[in-house]
Amino acid sequence: MEEKLKNWPLVEGRYILGNKKSSIAVCTNATVEGIGLDMEKIAICGKCVTENIGIEKIIQNIVSNPYIRFLILCGKVSKGHFISQALISLKNNGIDKDKRIIGAKGNTPYLKGIDKDLIERFRQQITFVDLIGENDSKKIMEKVEKCLKRNPGIFKGENIEIENIEEIEAKSYSDSDWIRDPKGFFIISVSKIRNKILVEYYQDNKLKNKIIGDSAKDICKTISNLDLIGNFAQTKEHSMYLARELQKAEIALKNNLDFEQEKELIFEKVAKKQESIKKESADEYNWFD
Repeated sequence: MEEKLKNWPLVEGRYILGNKKSSIAVCTNATVEGIGLDMEKIAICGKCVTENIGIEKIIQNIVSNPYIRFLILCGKVSKGHFISQALISLKNNGIDKDKRIIGAKGNTPYLKGIDKDLIERFRQQITFVDLIGENDSKKIMEKVEKCLKRNPGIFKGENIEIENIEEIEAKSYSDSDWIRDPKGFFIISVSKIRNKILVEYYQDNKLKNKIIGDSAKDICKTISNLDLIGNFAQTKEHSMYLARELQKAEIALKNNLDFEQEKELIFEKVAKKQESIKKESADEYNWFD
């Protein structure tokens, strides 16, 4: 058992670890900060704001640790996703033939990324503790203590192996590997006077198109509709490069930063502004899981 927990948890996510042999896991829903818990008494504590991939990660990390028998649901509800309600529905009702959580209120409560065996193991292994909406550390720890006292012990089900996806180290490429798009090229800038992103498209070193917009998404779609990217060996690389630079331009536009194509953004000018913004409210919508 010790050896199996050596590399636990198996799935990456936004969580903190404590005592791997504790019977307690805590899901804080959309609350990122402000809940201080005694992690010597808790195996894992983390947020979850999506009722599909987020729940799949919770399931995989819990079933791979048979010591965990309780999942405390607390914190702020993720708008439109109802994570805790989906988890409780999963426990009570399971999934349908399309792997949709039966009775879940969220928009996309589908668990298509994991096997049904894992889902059923999770349902058998875990007892839920409903503290939905609660952010008070003291009240949450009171529940932790009660759960520890009624710990049923290590789950005795069969060992379930979870496939470890191989990590691929991103390689560094030199400028000499870059092939110029034979169809044309783009120059991206941010106009502070017009408060717009400006994209100039050149063919044979002659300006052919000017595209202006507020968002990288809209400009990318416009470039695609105009069919301005050539079909050649590095079409995908050029498309990703363009999207990356346009996203930087959008960030610069929204934060009044200086933008220069192929240069890193400097955020010092907005550091003081960011101090007044709660990280929690930003994290709630910049979802990773």
